[in-house]
Amino acid sequence: MSNPRPSPPAPRIPKDRHRLVSSSGHRARLRDKVLADGLDAMAPHELLELLLCYAIPRVDVKPLAKSLLEGATLGGLLTRDPARLVSEPGIGPHAASLMALCARIHRELVLEREGLRERCLDPEELVPWFRAEIGLAEDERFAVVYLDQQGRILGRKVFDPGSRTRTVLYARELFDGALRMRATGLVLAHNHPAGSLQPSSQDRDLTRRVREIGAALEVALVDHLIVTRQGHASFCRSGWL
Repeated sequence: MSNPRPSPPAPRIPKDRHRLVSSSGHRARLRDKVLADGLDAMAPHELLELLLCYAIPRVDVKPLAKSLLEGATLGGLLTRDPARLVSEPGIGPHAASLMALCARIHRELVLEREGLRERCLDPEELVPWFRAEIGLAEDERFAVVYLDQQGRILGRKVFDPGSRTRTVLYARELFDGALRMRATGLVLAHNHPAGSLQPSSQDRDLTRRVREIGAALEVALVDHLIVTRQGHASFCRSGWL
């Protein structure tokens, strides 16, 4: 009598099966929430979670989203250098590139709208562009808009992080652009990652130095703006210039 054929082994169930099923259902609920209520109804960690869903498949990314936002803001996180994002635990090259892409698209949308602006009659009209370029950054950065005598916009520039710590080099870079474009005025801006709209003593000293160098070169400092995620302050309007 032949031995009975052994039964096939039971299918192996992954240890994280319930996590995968739960993750799939939660992702569907996030998408349904977007379609029903719009993105404005979602908290920052939900927005980040939804974004990570497209870069990190088959994993519950809710804990990762909350962890990344501990001590950080969504805007600050998205505007980090991609090379720095990759070093974050749980973030690989796909997620880092997608997050950087979102920040870049946001800046492009603002630039397209602001690109229609040919003339600047009020320096504070430039706040949306400054905020999109440097206002969300987690480190302090500078940007400038160059103007001619009629207030026409000749060019814009964002300076690399760290240039503020070298005042002489920074001034050379700033006015090199002004002289090349034959600008007669400039609007300077920098961000305060901590959110304060009050200038520091270093801010005041730098503003004075830029104004003095500009006067010698016949390039007026029209205004110096402080931009944050929520607001802005004008040196000119506040009487600091």
